[in-house]
Amino acid sequence: MSYARAAVAVVAAFLLQTAVLPLTVGEGVTPDFLLATAAAVALLAGTGPAIGFGLATGLLQDSFSGGLLGMNGFSKPLVVFLAARGREHPPLDTRAGIPLLLVFAAAADLAILWALGEVAGFTAIPARELGAAAYGIPITVIYGLLVVRFLKPRPAGYGAP
Repeated sequence: MSYARAAVAVVAAFLLQTAVLPLTVGEGVTPDFLLATAAAVALLAGTGPAIGFGLATGLLQDSFSGGLLGMNGFSKPLVVFLAARGREHPPLDTRAGIPLLLVFAAAADLAILWALGEVAGFTAIPARELGAAAYGIPITVIYGLLVVRFLKPRPAGYGAP
């Protein structure tokens, strides 16, 4: 995995999250492209880079979200670290484990952010949270699979087009 490609993926996810997606999805229900990118890096690079990319993407998201600073900076490193640790154990160490770990990362991040919001005293709107789970998680997982494919190194002998 190339860290330059990972940086390009983070920039693309950030632009999708902040510039493109708010114009197309209403009601505040958005998939978390930055989480998907951090989880993809974590699944391919391991636990050390997982914490760094999770923290960087979480703080980047916090700085432009208008919410409480540090919520994503706390949840994303924790979630992607746990996903990277899960990738080290059978049966999640196979190709079939990647989508399962992306589902875990998306659902766990949503649960942690909801819990932090409850502790911080934010008003919770159940319909919005259910909408985030119903629409946000599948799109986050699909985007995460695309990022894994983008970041995955090509096998030896694979010719360029």
